[in-house]
Amino acid sequence: MLRKLRAAIQPPAPAGSGSPAGQPTAVMLSGGLEVGVVGESHHQDALTAIVGGKGPESVRIPTQATLVPEPDNPYDPNAVAVYIAGRKVGHLPRPAAQAFAPVGRRLAEQRQVGACSATITGGWDRGDGDTGHFGITLDLAHPDQLL
Repeated sequence: MLRKLRAAIQPPAPAGSGSPAGQPTAVMLSGGLEVGVVGESHHQDALTAIVGGKGPESVRIPTQATLVPEPDNPYDPNAVAVYIAGRKVGHLPRPAAQAFAPVGRRLAEQRQVGACSATITGGWDRGDGDTGHFGITLDLAHPDQLL
């Protein structure tokens, strides 16, 4: 079920909207804790495209992220990918992914994925090699309080 759900993410319908046939619906999750995303250094091209490029100053852009379980991930069967604007931008850290796994499974059974508020930060280019990567933080409640 999770494999089919993950494959259907193209991206999910926005939280609170109707869902096209066969596409999972994104359900807005509660917030309250700041959770850093890992692996975003491998997705700088996607983040640059989402933000529209790097400028001389660091950015701070509020947005929405979608959390998609990756049970076939070769490094961690509890892995949860983070998507913004339909592009994969990183993963939940291992402890957060493990805690989120039951929530992800419950949502998948209902053809849903979790969504949450997110902030993209950093990403400057001042020339002469003075550049910064983009980073992402999520606003999520403790998994016991997510649904």
